[in-house]
Amino acid sequence: MKLADFASMAGNIYLGRNLPVSLIHFVTNRCNARCAHCFIDFDHPEAYKNQLTLEEIEKLTLSLGSCLKNVNLTGGEPFAHKNLVDIAGLYFRNTDIESIFITTNGSLPKRIFSFANEIQDKFPDRKVIFSLSLDNFHKEHDRDRKIGDLYKNVLECYHGIRALTGNFSIDISITVSSTNYTIVEEFYKHLIEEEGVRAITAALVRDEGIYATPPGEKMQIFNAYSKLIDLISKDMDNGRLEGYDMSSSLGRMMNKKNEIMYDLVRKTYLQNRFISPCHAGALFGVIHADGMVYPCEVLEKPIGSLRDFDFDFLKLWHEKATRDYSSWIKNSKCHCTYECAWSFNILGNSRYHPALVKASLGL
Repeated sequence: MKLADFASMAGNIYLGRNLPVSLIHFVTNRCNARCAHCFIDFDHPEAYKNQLTLEEIEKLTLSLGSCLKNVNLTGGEPFAHKNLVDIAGLYFRNTDIESIFITTNGSLPKRIFSFANEIQDKFPDRKVIFSLSLDNFHKEHDRDRKIGDLYKNVLECYHGIRALTGNFSIDISITVSSTNYTIVEEFYKHLIEEEGVRAITAALVRDEGIYATPPGEKMQIFNAYSKLIDLISKDMDNGRLEGYDMSSSLGRMMNKKNEIMYDLVRKTYLQNRFISPCHAGALFGVIHADGMVYPCEVLEKPIGSLRDFDFDFLKLWHEKATRDYSSWIKNSKCHCTYECAWSFNILGNSRYHPALVKASLGL
C-alpha cells in the first residue's frame, strides 16, 4: 500500500463510496491439514461442492475495476489448488492490485517454489507476500496440524523464498492458542536464534466456526499473545527482526497502524465488547470457494452469490442488501479480534488518522 492509497481509502469512506480495497478469496476448501485450532470444518460433506472455475474467476476479476489494491488468496490450503498461478495471474492482469498475500501451511514446498518462479517470470513488477504458519516445535507442530515433516517443510519454504531474487517477502505467523500458549516465548526465541527466522507476526486464535477456546484458558492465551506482541515489537526496534522501513513515511505509518491494531485486538479480546467501528462490507470482503460473498470471515450470513450476479462483484457489493448488512454491522457494534479486519478499520477510521499522519511525518 502507498500513501496515495491510504488517502484514497480515507476519501472512499468519507464520501460514502464503499468500494472494496482488499478481498480475501478462499480459492479452495481443500486442505491437507487438520489443525487443532481451525474454525473451518473441512470434513463437512458440502465443503468441496461448486468451487468457482477459472472462467468464473476471470469474470470476477474483470468486474473489480481499479478500486482493489490487495487480495489475500487463502483456503483451505491455497497450494492444494492446481491452478493457483492462473488465479493469481487473473488478479494481476485484470485489476490494479500491486500485491497478493498468500497464507499457507507450507506443506507443499515444490508447488510454492514453482509458483514463485512462474510469477516472477510473468509479473516481475508485482509483489507476492507469503505468510507461513508455524506455531510449535517440530513434533508438536506436526502433531497439532496432523502432517508429517510439516515443520521441516515450512522452514524449507521460508529460507527458499528468501533466497529468491524476485519481488517476494515472507514471514512466519505464530497463532497463539490452547496448544502452544505455555511455550510461545521459548518457541519465538528458538525461531530467531536456532532457525534464523527474521520476520515473525502474531495471530490470536479466534472462537468461531467449529473451534472454541477450552474453558479456563482464555486469560493464559491472552497473556501469551500479549507477551509475543511485545517481543516482536522490541525485536523490530532493535533490528533482530525485519519490519517496515522506518526511514520512509509509509513504513512509519504502517508501523503505527500495527501498534494501534495490537492494542485494540488485546482490548477487544479481554473486554469482549465493541471498541471501534468496523468497515466489513464496505472496505473489505470475503469470497468463498463456491462464490458466496461475505462481509468478513467471522459472520456466517452471506451477502449473496456471485453466480446470481453473473460474477459482477461490484454489482453485488452495491446492492441494497449489502448496504443494509454493512449498516447492521455498524449499528449492532459487531466486534472481533480478527487482525486483518482491524488493519483496514484503523486505516479507514478518522479517529486514528491524526496518529497515523503524525507517525508518517516522524513526529
